[in-house]
Order: sequence, then C-alpha cells, then structure tokens
Amino acid sequence: MKRFVILDAETTGVSYKRGDRIIQLAFVVMEGKEITERFMSYLNPEQEIPPFIQSLTQIDGSMVKDAPSFGEVAPELLEKLDGAFFVAHNVNFDLTFVNDELEAAGYALFEGPVLDTVELARMAYPTADGFKLTQLSDEFDIGHDQPHRADSDAEATARLLQDVFAVFESLPLVTLQQIRKMSDRFRSSLRPLLDEWIASKTSTVHLGEEDADIYRGIALAPEMKETTETGQDDADITFDELKEQITGDKGRMTAAIDEYESRPGQAQMMERVYEAFDTRQHALIEAGTGTGKSLAYLIPAACYAKQHKQPVVISTYTIQLQEQLLKKDVPLLEQIVPFKVQTALIKGREHYISLQKFEAVLESDLTDNYDRTLAKTQILVWLTRTKTGDIEELNLSAAARQFWHEISAGVDDEGSQPWYPRCFYQRARKRVHRADLIITNHALVLSDHQNSAGLLPAYNRCIIDEAHHFEEAASSHLGTHLDYVAYSRIFNETGSIDGAGVIGNISRTLGKEPLVKAAITEAESKVKAAKTEMSELFLYLHHLAFSRKKKKNDRGKVSITYDPAAEDIAHAREAAARALFSSQEALHALLALAEECDRCKDTRSMTETGLKMHKALVQTLERIADRLYKSQKNLETLLLNKDENTVYWLEADAKGPKQTVLLQARPVDVSGVLADDLFGKKDSVVLTSATLTVNKKFDYIIKNLGLGDFPLVQLAIESPFAWKDQVKLMIPTDLPVLGKVDERLYCENIAIHLYRLSRISEGRMLVLFTSYEMLKTCHELLKDILDEDFMLISQGINGGSRTKLTKSFQQFDKAVMLGTSSFWEGVDIPGEDLTLLVMARLPFTPPDDPVYKAKSRALEQAGKSPFMDLAIPQAVIRFKQGFGRLIRKQTDRGAVIVLDRRIETTRYGRLFIKSLPDITRTTGTIDELEEDLKNWL
Repeated sequence: MKRFVILDAETTGVSYKRGDRIIQLAFVVMEGKEITERFMSYLNPEQEIPPFIQSLTQIDGSMVKDAPSFGEVAPELLEKLDGAFFVAHNVNFDLTFVNDELEAAGYALFEGPVLDTVELARMAYPTADGFKLTQLSDEFDIGHDQPHRADSDAEATARLLQDVFAVFESLPLVTLQQIRKMSDRFRSSLRPLLDEWIASKTSTVHLGEEDADIYRGIALAPEMKETTETGQDDADITFDELKEQITGDKGRMTAAIDEYESRPGQAQMMERVYEAFDTRQHALIEAGTGTGKSLAYLIPAACYAKQHKQPVVISTYTIQLQEQLLKKDVPLLEQIVPFKVQTALIKGREHYISLQKFEAVLESDLTDNYDRTLAKTQILVWLTRTKTGDIEELNLSAAARQFWHEISAGVDDEGSQPWYPRCFYQRARKRVHRADLIITNHALVLSDHQNSAGLLPAYNRCIIDEAHHFEEAASSHLGTHLDYVAYSRIFNETGSIDGAGVIGNISRTLGKEPLVKAAITEAESKVKAAKTEMSELFLYLHHLAFSRKKKKNDRGKVSITYDPAAEDIAHAREAAARALFSSQEALHALLALAEECDRCKDTRSMTETGLKMHKALVQTLERIADRLYKSQKNLETLLLNKDENTVYWLEADAKGPKQTVLLQARPVDVSGVLADDLFGKKDSVVLTSATLTVNKKFDYIIKNLGLGDFPLVQLAIESPFAWKDQVKLMIPTDLPVLGKVDERLYCENIAIHLYRLSRISEGRMLVLFTSYEMLKTCHELLKDILDEDFMLISQGINGGSRTKLTKSFQQFDKAVMLGTSSFWEGVDIPGEDLTLLVMARLPFTPPDDPVYKAKSRALEQAGKSPFMDLAIPQAVIRFKQGFGRLIRKQTDRGAVIVLDRRIETTRYGRLFIKSLPDITRTTGTIDELEEDLKNWL
C-alpha cells in the first residue's frame, strides 16, 4: 500500500536563500486512501514575522517564540517520508523550502516521488473556476476554515487528493492509457499510480464501460451518441392568456420563483417585446437594475416562437450573460410557461474542439511541451464529461491557448470525415435548427449577416441584450487587427532544419528524399528571410510609436493613430511592402514543400503509423500556410490600403520585445452597415440594456446604430429598487478641480481621501479610474499608507483577469480594489463584500482614444459638437454602468462617492445626476461626508 505525506509550510516569505524561514509545518499521512496520522508544529524562525504574513496567516511572534526549530521536528518528518510520496499544493514551493531547511539542519534531501495537487486538480477538474486551494475547497465543499494556516491547508490538500484519486479511478480505461503515454512530462510522479488504476480497470473492463462512448481510442460523454429528438408541442395559447396564467398572486411565476414579487416594469417590458414582434417594429427598451429583464424578453420570445414556429435569436455581448441565461433564466422559463421550449446555444467555430484535429495531435505532436501535454490531459478528461465541446467550459493556462487554436473547429471539419457524427460544432448547428430560442453573441449575429454564413437558421426576430455594446461589437467585428506575436508563432511553428517545428520534423523523417530535401532548404531560407523583414517592420513601428508619444493609455500601452496614405509613414509602407513580398515567397515555399511531401507519400511504402505522421506533417504545414495568408491580407489592409470611413492606429508596449506592436483598424461609423445589413432585413430587433438613454432620451443610441429611419417602440423602465433607502450619492466640495492642478497633486489628494474612506468602510471599497496612469500613481501612494491588515488589489498591477481580481477582493475581509475601463461594468460583487464605490473621475473617454478622435473629427466636419453629441453621451452611459456595480439586489446597501467636482460645478454635470434613479444626494467637505458615511454604513 502506497503512503502519501501531504504537507504544507507557512513561511516568512518566498525565498529561503534570501533569509525566509518556516514558521508553521503540518502534514497529513495517508495510507492508500485512508488518513492515518496528522502532525502540526509552529517553528521558531529566529526572526520577526513580517506584518503582511501575520495578517495573512494569523501567526504572530508570540506563537513561535517558544516553538522548536525545524531541525528538532525533522526526524519525525523524515521517518514518515521514508518510502512515501511527498504531496503539496504547488509542490515545488514546499519541497524546495523543506529541502533547504533539511540541508541547513544537516539532513539528506528528499528525492523520492512527488505529487503536485495543483497539477492533479487541473487534470481532474479541467472546468474548475480556479486552482487555488481556497477556490477548490469552496467549489467541492472541502472543509477549509483557516486558509493560509499549515494544518488547515494540509488537511484540505489531503481531502483534495482523495477526491482527485476518485476521479482518476472513475476515468475510462482508454483515457487512463492516453494519459499514461504522456506521464513522463508531468511534474507529479503519476506513472506508478496510473499503472495501478489501469491494472484495476483492465481486470474489470470486460464488463463494459456504459458511462462512456469509446470511439477511435478516445472516450466521450455518453450523451455524445447521436439521438433523435422529436419536435416539441406548439403553444396553443395567446400572449394575453399566457400573461394571465403566469402573473398574479397564484400565477406560475409565483410557483417557480422563491419570494416572487410582482414587478410592473417586468410585465410592461413583456408586453412591449411581444408588441414589437407582433407589429414588426424594432424596439429600444432600457430596463433598470432589478427589473427582471431576462425573463421579460424570454417569455414573450418563447411564446412568439412557439405560436409562429419561427426561431427567435437572443444575442449577448458577454459570456457571463450567456451562462446566466442558460443556467438560471432558461430553466426558470421552462417552469413558468405551460409549453415546452427548445433552447440552443451557438458560437463561432473557433469555440468548439475539432475531434479529428485533437486525435491527430494525440498521435503525433510536432511541437510538444509541458503546457501542451497538460492541456491534452485536461481535454481528455473533459471529453468524458462535456456535452458542448465549448472551450469556455475549460480552464486552460494562458500558454495553452495557442494549442486550442490548433485543435478548434474550422472549415476542414465540414463534410465527410470519421468524426463528423460526433462533431460538437455540427451537433450545435443541428440543435440550433430545431430550437425555438437561439442564444448567441453579437459577433456571430454580425458575422452571419455580413458573410451570409448560414451559421444561424433563417430568422426574422432578434433580441440584442447588453445593447449599449452593440455599436462597439459591430465596429470591432468589421475591423481588422494584427500583432507581431501572430507572425512570431507562425515562424516558430515552422521551425528550422536542425531545430524544432514542422520543417525540423520533415527533415528528420523525409529529408533523404532529394526533391523534399531541396524543398525543405528553400522553405527554411524563405521563412528566415520573411521573419527578418517582419521583425524589421515591427521594430520600426515600435520606434515610430515611441518617437511620437510617451504617455500611456488606460491599458498601459503607447498608442498613435496614423493615415496609411500619409507621407509621415512612407518608411512603414516600404517596410510593409518588403515584408509582404518576403512573406508571399515563404508562403509559396511552404505550399511547395507540402506538395512534395504529399507526392513522396505516393512513392514510398509506409506503415500505418508512418502514414498518420506524414498526414499530420502535411496538415500542420497547410494550417501554417493558411494562417500566414490571412496575416498577410490583414497587414495589407492595415498599412497599404486606405478606407475613408476607417480609423487606423497602433499600440506599442514598453515591456517585452521591441516588436511588441498591435495594429488595428475600425470603421468610424457603423450606422449605415447596421441599417442596411441588419435592421433593414429583419422584421423586429429588440435592443435592451440597463443603460441606453441619456437625459431620459434614446437619441444617442438611435443615431449611432442607424435606427433613425425605422418605426420604433421606445420604453424606459425605472429600477424597482428602493434607491433612497439603499444608496447615497456623495460629492465632496473641497477637492481640487481636475485640470486646474497638476495630476500628481490631484492623485495625492485622492489617495489621502481613499485611505480615510477605506478605514470607515473597513475595506469593501471599489475605486474606478478612467486612466491607467492615475490608477498606477494612486496605487503607489496607497500601498505606503494603507493599514497593514488591508489588501490592495489593482488592475494591471496585480496579475489576473477581472474575474480573478474580483474573487481575490472577495476573499479578504479588508480589501480595496482599483480598476479602470473594464471595471466600470460586468463586475458583480453583491452583498456586504462591496459597500463603497468611489469614482475618481467622471468617465469621459480619453481624448486621444483613436475611435473617439475619429468620431469627433467627423462631428466637427458636420458642424456638430463632439463634446455634447459624443463625449457626454458616452460618459453618461458609462457613469450609469459604474453606478450599477454597487446595487445588484434589493438587500444591497452602500454609498457612491464621486471625487470629480465637475458633476456639481458644470452645467453638463446635471446630465449625470439626472441619469440616475431618485436617490439621496449629499454635498459637503470631505470631513462632513466622512461623518455622514459613518452613520450611513
């Protein structure tokens, strides 16, 4: 029976070599699957414990003062480790520290087998939200009441290990066998355990594995087997009858929703959505927070779809809303309506795995490495469970994202091929053609119309949720972008004769054939030349950006606009022309090499394995050539062609390689395209959001989306929340006016106030900025003055996505989070985790934003005011979005403080106030507001 010692160490810091030491050591001994012993001891580090570590671990000097040294507890640890697996969550950290301590105490280092539960959890739970011990403990109900304490961490890790082992034991035999083939690359010594599980499975597999669909050596979830779905019943009910059935004290909504309260705004929205569909009109509906917007459009959409046997498309901007619709709102809808509703989700091809590509890469991967191996293992496990094949379910590392691009579905997954009956993308399309409600995203709706792609079945009615983003989504979709990384990946995957990459693999397998050898030499030469020219181009573009501008945008990059036809970028055009010529020659050489390899297959007798490897080589070459061709077309569009309705810009990063440049182009005005290609071709499009109006009017959204010539249903529904009781707006009168003082002085003032406010709110504070530079300055000032038990989390400074930063914020009792552009919306922190929202500035778009500049210029030429017709509407909508971060439920309560005095001192400031619900507004000195805030909170 194998023994496992699951260990955790709390330390004074992250580096033994820099003087850090262990302050608490705990381990759990597991014999087989059973926990047999536990050990915990504080250790005397013979140094002060830093304040942050004390706050994090709740271990102070008094607890370690009389504790033993590491050397005193080492014999007991070594006795348990003898012949055992060393297990830890992030094993490299704990093992390195323990070995350093062992060496210092005069003991031999541990060199036995190790298991890393971070790595194992990634394999066993590939769809987990995160792989920190606290995240996994929450997700899988593992008791972990004292995070960052060694005894609690070790216990939780042991429980996690038991769960992980249970997952591996339940996997189909073929999945375990596939994982074993790759096990040499793992950090964990997993092979002996895999051998045991495989032996156990082999002895019982003759009984069959009913919980898996085994096909071509890959195990899929049994739901993947093709089923024939029968058509659903029709809705023999009018909308008025349906409304009567579902609303009221004894209606179906009361039965389906806990503590249901009738909302007049929700009923009103249902009526207007159905009216728009029935009268073939487009509609604009602003639904304030708490209206119950999703059900207010799902119910009439389902009713109309069933009555008329026509699908209704529902489009969202964010994945989060799609998830909410599928997991929360659609199940509620099915309980509420008295008929069956068929719902399907469809995304672009690139979201779905291609099983034929994944099979090929499992058999022969020309560019294998640790991240790819781990990703393959995660995918193998995921395939035994997934019903969708959608990457959004997977939690892959950033380094594995490129691997996904290689195995995602493409046009080559159409038509006859062995995996077609089980193709996730094709199955999604089939479900969509049988659906009443089709959930998708803005990009796919736009793509389907622009390209007549036929991804969606014919439909005439559509709901655009999160419609305040629809113009931006259209501009992005109709635009073009390209960065050096795209080229760099292509060239790296192409490789060289003596190195890695596809050319190296061809050289080693087919390089003795004279014609192939010549084609390899030619391809390597042309690719090398193209790489040099492309590097020179992007180096020049990087130099161009920094020679013109030093100030960074809100993403921390230097950004400049350019005119592709202007004289001042003539050198860039010349460099682009040279790069395109070299790139074109490289493309021809790669295609010629693919042709020679293909011809070689017909002249040589190959084993089945050889044929598969050969096919993989040729397919890899063709994919690289296809990506190179698309990148060339984009570069041509971005630097050698000019469209009058397009704005062009480039972003350069001061960090990393000097070629780190992103080129972008977007149409300035999309209203005409949307009017002609979407609104003019559909009977009814309902656009809805919590933020569509400015000064209670829809004029801004109507103009920008091209809805001016269409009959429109218009409705603005106020939020049902008791805003006067739930939120207070506070505006200090003694802060300096921005623009009249130096930005550094303004930041110093803000930082002092943020410090004082954080003490009143005990953290639980989100601060929204419009400038990354201002955020960075305030972060530097705050980190030196915030109390030691506060956690400061800042976008762009602390690593991670918006979701990851938000989760970190919620994990600490006292936390302050600073965010820029993306934090003004889409961040949900309900309840007591957030009680104070601070806006450092009114959210005007930076005047040097490329699209904003181009729109402003167009308005000026038309004799209009860019400030009143563009800057104010954009800022008001963003202000309303930011305000919505605080109150998400009827039980939420808090305060909003706007530090920008322009909201009170300027005439246009009233537009921001008027855009809000009826709330209590307080002005005064910061001292007065702080007293008021203490009483309010």
